[in-house]
Amino acid sequence: MNHSFASWRRYVFETDIPFGEKADAIFRHQAAHQPQYRKFVEELSESGAATGQQANPGAVNSAMVDPWHAKSGAGARQQTNPDSENSGAMSPSEIPLIPIQVFRDAVVRAGYVSEPQVTFRSSGTSGARQSTHQIADLTLYQESCYRGFSLFYDPAEFTILACLPGYSDNPQSSLIAMIDHFVRSDASGKSCFLPLNRPLTGDDIREAQKGGRRVMLFGAAFGLLDLIDMGSAALPHDAVVVETGGMKTHRREMPKEELRRQLADGFGLPASSVHSEYGMAEMCSQAWDTGEGRFRCPPWLRISIRNPRNPMEEQPPGEEGLIGVMDLANVHSISFFLTQDRGVADGDGAFEVLGRWDHAALRGCNFLME
Repeated sequence: MNHSFASWRRYVFETDIPFGEKADAIFRHQAAHQPQYRKFVEELSESGAATGQQANPGAVNSAMVDPWHAKSGAGARQQTNPDSENSGAMSPSEIPLIPIQVFRDAVVRAGYVSEPQVTFRSSGTSGARQSTHQIADLTLYQESCYRGFSLFYDPAEFTILACLPGYSDNPQSSLIAMIDHFVRSDASGKSCFLPLNRPLTGDDIREAQKGGRRVMLFGAAFGLLDLIDMGSAALPHDAVVVETGGMKTHRREMPKEELRRQLADGFGLPASSVHSEYGMAEMCSQAWDTGEGRFRCPPWLRISIRNPRNPMEEQPPGEEGLIGVMDLANVHSISFFLTQDRGVADGDGAFEVLGRWDHAALRGCNFLME
């Protein structure tokens, strides 16, 4: 069986293969090789929450483990096309989403991965168990982050100034890893992590602007608010602030619009210049809000809103529910999982994050992990 990391990288980002076809192939791959996900799918089938070969890992064709099998012979592409009437393939809405707690309660990696190249840990609250995400292919993670970022911004246009206090205490932070890759990828050498415990100065800004580049101030919400409190200089009119969340563990919860207003006022920018990133340790990809108030995904990431009482059901556009993740770049861990975040989606793939879901509403999902 072909577990070539390079082959999977090409497959995840292949633009000529529809998302549904790739999701079906990765579902079958993970049902065959990821023990926690396989057990989850088996229990769903036995409970009647999902029936038949569509969610039965025992029916998985071992050849599907090779991501390029669909291109290996005449007619093979049709066999793995979810739109094919007789294919038996899973459509994305039918693929089961395992509760995100699996990353906290188990070692999540495919059976063919002996040792991860890196392990990410969630920041977590004081005393809480951290989620861990073992990354088998760091290059795939970095490529997913950078490709996704580049779909929404031109990296050559910006100097990134990163403000990540608190996260620096977690050397296994996926956010630190992502920003570090962005900084190292800047050929100008101007992107950097800001020193902790001091304001952003005019000299910092002028240095970042050299060569006609725009400033991107990138950081956790609480760190950006602390920068304002320390008396940081106003940002240039063409600057962008990108906040990554992080309020829940350091300050009181703050509505998104209030946070955006405080950041805009504090740095002297219009609210439309305050953007957001949605990601987590459990994801290899990120969604981006470029100032419109809604997140959008790169082509290999899909977010759906699920009925909290029956996560196999997608909510209609405009109706709140639990955020479900389908991250194809998680091919060597688990791509399909249900978060504890509350969200709402529109009809064109964009979504909003509305905070955490009340834990009582999650009890209906927990049986899936018992």
